[in-house]
Amino acid sequence: MKEIIIGDNEKEQRLDRFLLKYFNNSTRTNIYKLLRKKVFKVNGVRMTKEDYFLQKDDVIQVYLSDDSFDALIKEEVLISSEEVNLDIVYEDDELLVVNKPKGLLTHPDQNEYKNTLSTKVGLYLKHLSSRTFKPASIQRLDKNTSGLVVFCKTYDALKKYNEEMRQRKIKKFYLAVVEGCLQGQGEVKGTLNKDEKSNKVTLYKDSDKGDKFCHTKYKVLENFKEYTLVEVELLTGRTHQIRASLASIGHPIVGDKKYGGNFVKNVRNQLLHGYKVIINGKTITCSSDAIDIFTRSIR
Repeated sequence: MKEIIIGDNEKEQRLDRFLLKYFNNSTRTNIYKLLRKKVFKVNGVRMTKEDYFLQKDDVIQVYLSDDSFDALIKEEVLISSEEVNLDIVYEDDELLVVNKPKGLLTHPDQNEYKNTLSTKVGLYLKHLSSRTFKPASIQRLDKNTSGLVVFCKTYDALKKYNEEMRQRKIKKFYLAVVEGCLQGQGEVKGTLNKDEKSNKVTLYKDSDKGDKFCHTKYKVLENFKEYTLVEVELLTGRTHQIRASLASIGHPIVGDKKYGGNFVKNVRNQLLHGYKVIINGKTITCSSDAIDIFTRSIR
Protein backbone atom coordinates (compact mmCIF):
# COMPACT_ATOMS: atom_id res chain seq x y z
CA MET A 1 0.00 0.00 0.00
CA LYS A 2 1.18 3.51 -0.90
CA GLU A 3 0.03 6.85 0.49
CA ILE A 4 -0.33 10.21 -1.28
CA ILE A 5 -0.79 13.32 0.89
CA ILE A 6 -2.67 16.24 -0.65
CA GLY A 7 -0.98 19.64 -0.31
CA ASP A 8 -1.88 23.21 -1.23
CA ASN A 9 -1.06 22.68 -4.90
CA GLU A 10 -3.19 19.52 -5.19
CA LYS A 11 -6.31 20.49 -3.22
CA GLU A 12 -9.78 21.18 -4.69
CA GLN A 13 -9.31 18.77 -7.59
CA ARG A 14 -11.76 16.03 -8.41
CA LEU A 15 -10.38 12.66 -7.40
CA ASP A 16 -10.48 11.19 -10.90
CA ARG A 17 -8.71 14.21 -12.45
CA PHE A 18 -6.04 14.11 -9.79
CA LEU A 19 -5.47 10.40 -10.34
CA LEU A 20 -5.21 10.86 -14.12
CA LYS A 21 -2.48 13.46 -13.66
CA TYR A 22 -0.67 11.57 -10.92
CA PHE A 23 -0.70 8.25 -12.77
CA ASN A 24 0.48 9.72 -16.05
CA ASN A 25 1.25 6.34 -17.61
CA SER A 26 -2.31 5.12 -17.25
CA THR A 27 -5.56 5.81 -19.12
CA ARG A 28 -8.90 7.26 -18.13
CA THR A 29 -10.51 3.85 -18.64
CA ASN A 30 -8.00 2.14 -16.38
CA ILE A 31 -8.34 4.76 -13.62
CA TYR A 32 -12.12 4.31 -13.58
CA LYS A 33 -11.63 0.53 -13.55
CA LEU A 34 -9.37 0.85 -10.48
CA LEU A 35 -11.95 3.08 -8.79
CA ARG A 36 -14.65 0.48 -9.36
CA LYS A 37 -12.33 -2.20 -7.96
CA LYS A 38 -12.01 -0.08 -4.77
CA VAL A 39 -8.25 0.25 -5.08
CA PHE A 40 -8.33 3.77 -3.56
CA LYS A 41 -9.19 4.99 -0.07
CA VAL A 42 -9.33 8.64 1.02
CA ASN A 43 -8.77 9.13 4.75
CA GLY A 44 -9.51 5.47 5.27
CA VAL A 45 -12.80 5.47 3.33
CA ARG A 46 -13.10 3.37 0.16
CA MET A 47 -13.65 5.56 -2.89
CA THR A 48 -15.67 4.26 -5.84
CA LYS A 49 -16.99 7.62 -7.08
CA GLU A 50 -14.81 9.96 -9.08
CA ASP A 51 -16.48 13.26 -8.14
CA TYR A 52 -15.04 13.66 -4.64
CA PHE A 53 -13.12 16.95 -4.35
CA LEU A 54 -9.84 16.53 -2.54
CA GLN A 55 -8.96 18.79 0.40
CA LYS A 56 -5.61 19.78 1.85
CA ASP A 57 -4.12 17.06 4.10
CA ASP A 58 -6.35 14.35 2.65
CA VAL A 59 -4.52 11.03 2.51
CA ILE A 60 -5.07 8.77 -0.49
CA GLN A 61 -4.23 5.12 0.16
CA VAL A 62 -3.49 3.12 -2.97
CA TYR A 63 -3.85 -0.66 -2.59
CA LEU A 64 -1.52 -1.86 -5.32
CA SER A 65 1.78 -3.73 -5.27
CA ASP A 66 4.90 -1.62 -5.63
CA ASP A 67 5.44 -2.87 -9.19
CA SER A 68 1.85 -2.17 -10.22
CA PHE A 69 1.99 1.30 -8.64
CA ASP A 70 5.27 2.19 -10.35
CA ALA A 71 4.03 0.93 -13.71
CA LEU A 72 1.32 3.61 -13.68
CA ILE A 73 3.88 6.41 -13.49
CA LYS A 74 6.05 7.64 -16.34
CA GLU A 75 9.02 9.74 -15.35
CA GLU A 76 9.14 13.04 -17.23
CA VAL A 77 12.23 13.96 -19.20
CA LEU A 78 13.37 17.48 -18.36
CA ILE A 79 15.70 19.67 -20.38
CA SER A 80 19.13 20.33 -18.94
CA SER A 81 19.76 23.37 -16.74
CA GLU A 82 22.00 24.83 -19.45
CA GLU A 83 18.97 25.07 -21.73
CA VAL A 84 16.85 27.18 -19.34
CA ASN A 85 18.20 30.61 -20.33
CA LEU A 86 15.26 32.62 -18.95
CA ASP A 87 15.03 36.42 -19.06
CA ILE A 88 13.36 36.94 -15.66
CA VAL A 89 11.79 40.39 -15.29
CA TYR A 90 10.01 39.95 -11.94
CA GLU A 91 9.55 37.26 -9.29
CA ASP A 92 7.84 36.97 -5.92
CA ASP A 93 6.23 34.16 -3.90
CA GLU A 94 3.24 33.96 -6.26
CA LEU A 95 4.41 35.15 -9.66
CA LEU A 96 7.20 34.76 -12.17
CA VAL A 97 7.25 37.17 -15.12
CA VAL A 98 9.61 36.35 -17.97
CA ASN A 99 10.42 38.02 -21.27
CA LYS A 100 9.74 35.56 -24.11
CA PRO A 101 11.89 35.96 -27.22
CA LYS A 102 10.27 35.80 -30.63
CA GLY A 103 10.44 32.37 -32.26
CA LEU A 104 9.80 30.48 -29.00
CA LEU A 105 6.48 28.76 -28.29
CA THR A 106 4.78 29.64 -25.02
CA HIS A 107 3.38 26.11 -24.61
CA PRO A 108 4.26 22.74 -26.16
CA ASP A 109 2.39 21.66 -29.26
CA GLN A 110 2.30 18.53 -31.40
CA ASN A 111 5.61 19.44 -33.05
CA GLU A 112 7.66 20.84 -30.17
CA TYR A 113 7.70 19.78 -26.52
CA LYS A 114 11.13 20.48 -25.04
CA ASN A 115 12.09 23.90 -26.36
CA THR A 116 9.19 26.02 -25.10
CA LEU A 117 8.86 28.78 -22.54
CA SER A 118 6.61 26.67 -20.27
CA THR A 119 9.10 23.81 -20.29
CA LYS A 120 11.97 26.13 -19.41
CA VAL A 121 9.96 27.70 -16.58
CA GLY A 122 9.01 24.22 -15.38
CA LEU A 123 12.68 23.34 -15.00
CA TYR A 124 13.51 26.62 -13.25
CA LEU A 125 10.62 26.09 -10.81
CA LYS A 126 10.86 22.31 -10.56
CA HIS A 127 11.11 22.56 -6.76
CA LEU A 128 7.48 23.80 -6.80
CA SER A 129 6.19 21.11 -9.15
CA SER A 130 4.45 17.89 -8.25
CA ARG A 131 2.96 15.10 -10.33
CA THR A 132 -0.36 16.92 -10.46
CA PHE A 133 0.63 20.61 -10.36
CA LYS A 134 3.11 22.61 -12.38
CA PRO A 135 3.54 26.39 -12.42
CA ALA A 136 1.47 27.68 -15.33
CA SER A 137 0.96 30.87 -17.32
CA ILE A 138 -2.24 32.91 -17.21
CA GLN A 139 -1.81 34.13 -20.79
CA ARG A 140 0.15 33.28 -23.89
CA LEU A 141 1.93 35.00 -26.75
CA ASP A 142 2.12 33.86 -30.37
CA LYS A 143 5.37 32.14 -31.32
CA ASN A 144 6.61 35.16 -33.26
CA THR A 145 5.49 37.74 -30.69
CA SER A 146 8.01 38.63 -28.00
CA GLY A 147 7.29 39.99 -24.55
CA LEU A 148 6.13 39.39 -21.00
CA VAL A 149 4.42 36.17 -19.94
CA VAL A 150 3.07 35.82 -16.40
CA PHE A 151 3.41 32.44 -14.63
CA CYS A 152 1.78 31.48 -11.33
CA LYS A 153 3.92 29.50 -8.91
CA THR A 154 1.15 28.01 -6.74
CA TYR A 155 -2.31 26.54 -7.27
CA ASP A 156 -3.94 29.30 -5.19
CA ALA A 157 -2.17 31.98 -7.24
CA LEU A 158 -3.23 30.30 -10.48
CA LYS A 159 -6.89 30.34 -9.43
CA LYS A 160 -6.69 33.92 -8.21
CA TYR A 161 -5.01 35.43 -11.27
CA ASN A 162 -6.96 33.39 -13.80
CA GLU A 163 -10.09 34.88 -12.27
CA GLU A 164 -8.59 38.37 -12.39
CA MET A 165 -7.81 37.82 -16.08
CA ARG A 166 -11.43 36.81 -16.69
CA GLN A 167 -12.61 39.95 -14.88
CA ARG A 168 -10.08 42.06 -16.86
CA LYS A 169 -8.40 43.33 -13.71
CA ILE A 170 -4.95 42.63 -15.15
CA LYS A 171 -3.91 45.23 -17.73
CA LYS A 172 -1.71 44.24 -20.66
CA PHE A 173 0.17 46.63 -22.92
CA TYR A 174 2.07 45.97 -26.13
CA LEU A 175 4.39 47.86 -28.43
CA ALA A 176 3.73 47.56 -32.14
CA VAL A 177 5.36 49.11 -35.18
CA VAL A 178 2.73 49.68 -37.85
CA GLU A 179 2.88 50.76 -41.45
CA GLY A 180 1.99 54.35 -42.33
CA CYS A 181 1.60 57.51 -40.28
CA LEU A 182 -0.91 56.97 -37.49
CA GLN A 183 -1.83 59.94 -35.29
CA GLY A 184 -3.11 60.44 -31.76
CA GLN A 185 -5.01 57.65 -30.08
CA GLY A 186 -8.10 55.59 -30.68
CA GLU A 187 -9.81 52.27 -30.20
CA VAL A 188 -11.08 49.37 -32.27
CA LYS A 189 -14.20 47.43 -31.31
CA GLY A 190 -15.74 44.55 -33.17
CA THR A 191 -16.17 40.81 -33.24
CA LEU A 192 -13.81 38.13 -34.46
CA ASN A 193 -14.25 34.89 -36.35
CA LYS A 194 -11.39 32.44 -36.69
CA ASP A 195 -10.72 30.25 -39.70
CA GLU A 196 -9.08 27.17 -38.17
CA LYS A 197 -7.70 25.99 -41.50
CA SER A 198 -5.77 29.20 -42.22
CA ASN A 199 -5.27 30.09 -38.52
CA LYS A 200 -6.44 33.61 -39.30
CA VAL A 201 -9.17 35.79 -37.80
CA THR A 202 -11.50 38.24 -39.48
CA LEU A 203 -12.64 41.35 -37.61
CA TYR A 204 -16.18 42.61 -38.18
CA LYS A 205 -17.37 46.03 -37.06
CA ASP A 206 -20.91 44.61 -37.26
CA SER A 207 -21.41 42.69 -34.00
CA ASP A 208 -23.94 40.36 -35.63
CA LYS A 209 -21.31 38.76 -37.86
CA GLY A 210 -18.53 37.69 -35.48
CA ASP A 211 -18.81 35.46 -32.45
CA LYS A 212 -16.20 36.91 -30.05
CA PHE A 213 -16.25 40.56 -28.97
CA CYS A 214 -12.89 42.33 -28.99
CA HIS A 215 -11.81 45.75 -27.76
CA THR A 216 -8.39 47.27 -28.41
CA LYS A 217 -7.02 50.72 -27.56
CA TYR A 218 -3.94 52.32 -29.13
CA LYS A 219 -1.81 55.42 -28.57
CA VAL A 220 0.93 56.80 -30.82
CA LEU A 221 4.34 57.00 -29.14
CA GLU A 222 6.59 58.00 -32.04
CA ASN A 223 6.35 58.64 -35.77
CA PHE A 224 9.02 57.67 -38.27
CA LYS A 225 9.11 58.36 -42.00
CA GLU A 226 7.00 55.39 -43.05
CA TYR A 227 6.13 53.74 -39.74
CA THR A 228 4.56 54.48 -36.38
CA LEU A 229 5.40 53.10 -32.94
CA VAL A 230 2.20 52.60 -30.94
CA GLU A 231 1.29 51.42 -27.47
CA VAL A 232 -1.62 48.98 -27.54
CA GLU A 233 -3.82 48.03 -24.60
CA LEU A 234 -5.82 44.82 -24.75
CA LEU A 235 -9.20 45.08 -23.07
CA THR A 236 -10.15 41.59 -24.25
CA GLY A 237 -7.83 38.71 -25.04
CA ARG A 238 -8.59 37.11 -28.40
CA THR A 239 -6.44 35.19 -30.87
CA HIS A 240 -4.56 37.63 -33.15
CA GLN A 241 -6.66 40.49 -31.75
CA ILE A 242 -4.01 43.21 -32.02
CA ARG A 243 -2.85 42.10 -35.45
CA ALA A 244 -6.35 42.02 -36.92
CA SER A 245 -7.45 45.25 -35.18
CA LEU A 246 -4.56 47.36 -36.47
CA ALA A 247 -4.88 45.89 -39.96
CA SER A 248 -8.60 46.76 -39.95
CA ILE A 249 -7.81 50.49 -39.65
CA GLY A 250 -5.29 50.37 -42.49
CA HIS A 251 -2.13 50.12 -40.39
CA PRO A 252 -0.95 46.47 -40.32
CA ILE A 253 1.99 45.55 -38.15
CA VAL A 254 5.35 45.64 -39.91
CA GLY A 255 6.44 42.10 -40.80
CA ASP A 256 2.98 40.60 -40.26
CA LYS A 257 2.45 39.08 -43.70
CA LYS A 258 -0.67 37.19 -42.61
CA TYR A 259 -2.53 40.46 -41.94
CA GLY A 260 -1.13 42.58 -44.74
CA GLY A 261 2.13 43.83 -43.27
CA ASN A 262 5.38 43.91 -45.25
CA PHE A 263 8.89 42.89 -44.30
CA VAL A 264 11.39 45.70 -43.72
CA LYS A 265 15.19 45.45 -43.71
CA ASN A 266 16.03 42.29 -41.74
CA VAL A 267 12.62 41.96 -40.08
CA ARG A 268 10.98 38.60 -40.84
CA ASN A 269 8.46 38.52 -37.99
CA GLN A 270 5.71 40.88 -36.85
CA LEU A 271 7.02 43.78 -34.77
CA LEU A 272 4.78 43.15 -31.77
CA HIS A 273 6.07 43.01 -28.20
CA GLY A 274 4.22 42.58 -24.88
CA TYR A 275 6.16 45.12 -22.85
CA LYS A 276 4.07 45.93 -19.77
CA VAL A 277 1.53 44.39 -17.37
CA ILE A 278 -0.21 45.92 -14.38
CA ILE A 279 -1.08 43.27 -11.81
CA ASN A 280 -1.96 43.73 -8.14
CA GLY A 281 -1.51 47.47 -8.74
CA LYS A 282 2.14 46.85 -9.61
CA THR A 283 3.51 47.87 -13.01
CA ILE A 284 5.97 45.36 -14.48
CA THR A 285 7.84 46.51 -17.57
CA CYS A 286 10.46 45.03 -19.88
CA SER A 287 13.95 46.45 -19.57
CA SER A 288 14.87 49.44 -21.73
CA ASP A 289 17.37 47.18 -23.50
CA ALA A 290 14.58 44.81 -24.60
CA ILE A 291 12.54 47.75 -25.89
CA ASP A 292 15.54 49.20 -27.74
CA ILE A 293 16.21 45.85 -29.42
CA PHE A 294 12.57 45.73 -30.49
CA THR A 295 12.54 49.18 -32.12
CA ARG A 296 16.09 49.22 -33.48
CA SER A 297 15.18 47.77 -36.89
CA ILE A 298 13.01 50.74 -37.89
CA ARG A 299 14.95 53.62 -36.35
